[in-house]
Amino acid sequence: MNQSLTLDLQLNVDVSRRDPGELAYHWIDDVSQLLAGDARQQLAHLPGEVQQSARPFGPLGDAGSVFGVVDTWRKTERGIDTTEMNCSTLGLQWLRSELDDLPYETHLWIGNLDEHGHRSGRIANLSVRHVETTPNWLRLHAFVDESVFLDRLSGPQAQRQYLDALWSFANQTDPGFGHVAYWYSDGVTALEDALPRRTYPRQHSGPDFTVNECRQWLRGYSWLTIVPQDLADQVGGADGLSRSGAFVEVRPMDAGGVWLLATHDYRDYSDEAVERVWRTLAPILRQGLPEVHPPRFPGTPPHRIVARDAVEIM
Repeated sequence: MNQSLTLDLQLNVDVSRRDPGELAYHWIDDVSQLLAGDARQQLAHLPGEVQQSARPFGPLGDAGSVFGVVDTWRKTERGIDTTEMNCSTLGLQWLRSELDDLPYETHLWIGNLDEHGHRSGRIANLSVRHVETTPNWLRLHAFVDESVFLDRLSGPQAQRQYLDALWSFANQTDPGFGHVAYWYSDGVTALEDALPRRTYPRQHSGPDFTVNECRQWLRGYSWLTIVPQDLADQVGGADGLSRSGAFVEVRPMDAGGVWLLATHDYRDYSDEAVERVWRTLAPILRQGLPEVHPPRFPGTPPHRIVARDAVEIM
């Protein structure tokens, strides 16, 4: 069976004038409720602390039962310290207090125990990242197996569920960038991963650098792309983007920015659709000829971008 690739629903949100801990908590709490409300209800009564198996690597419960955990990762002199709690009422109360001193990373994972009683699968999988090089930004992620979106029967409904959850948050936070695209290491976009290294050294092409400039250059483009208002205005605003014909949804967001969906169904996001999106957004992309190569290893996502320099459209 082919391994399903991971899709990244990402938002970059400026927290220089808002409470980052409050925003991070609402991402974890509100979005997980939208994606996994029934599971959250099943977990609500659990204690805060996670009960370990009676023996090393033993089962954590009955096969198929729901599990849910939240954790924080903090940098210390010794390395990374992690603390994990149940995704219960008490566990989320603990998490909210922890976020007053924002950690390096925060995660939520809800799934089902496999046949061995071990954690497996994704009902909801969220993260928040706050790093020293981008101190005014939170990088918010939700992850889903691509196979969920590709399912012939349930795929369209799942796509809309995730899009609606993302919209509910993006609409009120004025993101500097957002997308639904393949997950690459560290949340880099396909374009950033493929830009020529002679022009953009690795340390200048990843989100630890590019998030700071996401209102100057669009970080990438994909099936769903969220463009900040200043950049959207440079390509005609919502009206001009609608007239381009590249998108089936062009939605101005209440707090700022424009939501651009290329096709109603993720499965219809073809090479031709990618080309239309690139051509429309090229004037606000970083210049440089992307080095697009076939995936080198199994499980490595392809680059769904156009192998042309954005300067052609300037």
